[in-house]
Amino acid sequence: MKMKLIHKLLIAMFACAALVLVLFTLVTRASIGRGFVDFLQHQERSQLEQLVPDLVEWYDDHGSWDILENNPREFYRLVFTALLQRSDTRFEPGTERVPPSLRNGRWLQRPPGAGKGGQRPGPPGAHGRPEQRQGQGRFNALAERIFLLDGNKHPVIGAAPPDLKNDALLPIVSNGVEIGWLGVALMRGMKPPEEEIFIRQLRNNLLFGLGIGLGVAALLAWLLARHLSRPVNEVAGSIRALAAGDFNSRLKIKGSDEIATLGDDVNRLSSALSEHETARKRWISDMAHELRTPLAIISGELEAISDGVRPLDREQLGSVRDEVMHLSCLVNDLHNLTMTDSGALAYKMQTVDLNELLVLAIDSFKGGASEKNLEIRFTHPDQRINVLGDEKRLRQLLHNLLDNSVRYTDAGGVISIMLETVKQTVQLTINDTAPGASAEECKQLFERLYRLEGSRNRNSGGSGLGLAICRNIVEAHGGQISAEPGPDGGVLITAILPLQS
Repeated sequence: MKMKLIHKLLIAMFACAALVLVLFTLVTRASIGRGFVDFLQHQERSQLEQLVPDLVEWYDDHGSWDILENNPREFYRLVFTALLQRSDTRFEPGTERVPPSLRNGRWLQRPPGAGKGGQRPGPPGAHGRPEQRQGQGRFNALAERIFLLDGNKHPVIGAAPPDLKNDALLPIVSNGVEIGWLGVALMRGMKPPEEEIFIRQLRNNLLFGLGIGLGVAALLAWLLARHLSRPVNEVAGSIRALAAGDFNSRLKIKGSDEIATLGDDVNRLSSALSEHETARKRWISDMAHELRTPLAIISGELEAISDGVRPLDREQLGSVRDEVMHLSCLVNDLHNLTMTDSGALAYKMQTVDLNELLVLAIDSFKGGASEKNLEIRFTHPDQRINVLGDEKRLRQLLHNLLDNSVRYTDAGGVISIMLETVKQTVQLTINDTAPGASAEECKQLFERLYRLEGSRNRNSGGSGLGLAICRNIVEAHGGQISAEPGPDGGVLITAILPLQS
């Protein structure tokens, strides 16, 4: 089963969007837990920094960590005092808020019933466990994970993890001397329920967002695929119409992208094919007329001789022979034109002196020009003008151009021929006198079987293919040929060929 372009575009765009969304979701889900733990550790480090000033003050008062090492309860009292007194945390009902003035000499809170029997509530670690463990839920057992190292990083209070990194320790500095290091061990085991609920909710929200993102990606992919495939389908339909012979269809694709450019190219192709089809029909019609005319004359002459209307004499046979020669010339010209059109003519490129070829061609037409009392004026440099070309085809080019001027110029006129070099090209101009042609008519002179009205018609003996053959020969040599109204009342033909480098 062949897939349409819209389906391929839809699948490709949706697959790309889905891949990006799924990868983003997976990476985010994987990083949520770790990122949240890093956030908690950063918060704990911020809380730990609040303890450093108290430890510095205690060390300055006692001169060493020995007393603290032998009395862990004193250390945990400092910990709870710093964390609770510097936060805005409110105690549970039944607890007392300790004023800052009692920070170093009083316990943080006094549970109901405390102090009875002369006993003071102890810090964490008293009687084998932390005090009522009320601080554990509040600070995620932070106090139990805090440890203290001396200036040489030997344990004082608590146990430092073996994989501890130096950048995880907070230095305790007194008078510019590092007197100790404070750290906190990473949380182990399950996270508190509140954190688990929060992380689970984030991950569920990611999955929900992924579903919505995939739905939006599918909708946008479908809209974009339809938008892109519509002009492609229009171009395909126009091409099918061209293949069916409808050359009048035109595309209307707006924009400046590649598809719009393709639509413009198809429109130009339609115009070119339409012009070629019109030229082909005209060519067939003109060719049928050109072949039918001499055949009709020959047929009429033979019927008249056969019926005895005209005598079988030299004059009548000469008329038939002239039409046969005209028909033969037309067929030969048609054959040459077809060969040059299809590129089937073999061009044997070699160095050719165009100046010498032109002199020889003009000499061959002097007799015909004298019969019509035509003057030929030739201007050319006295040196070789070498071009890379086929000598036989260049002779044919010059012959057809001169034959066209001599044949169609009125008697008593002048034909001016000039050969000159312009930069890296050689330029041949042939300017004759009346009759002339308009600029619009000059543009069609090199079309097949085109003849001007008036004296430049088939009665002059031409087939209407000579100039078309000239154009093919010039273009095959990498040159250009054009015609325009001449300054002397006739037609000015200019042929430009590249010089041999």
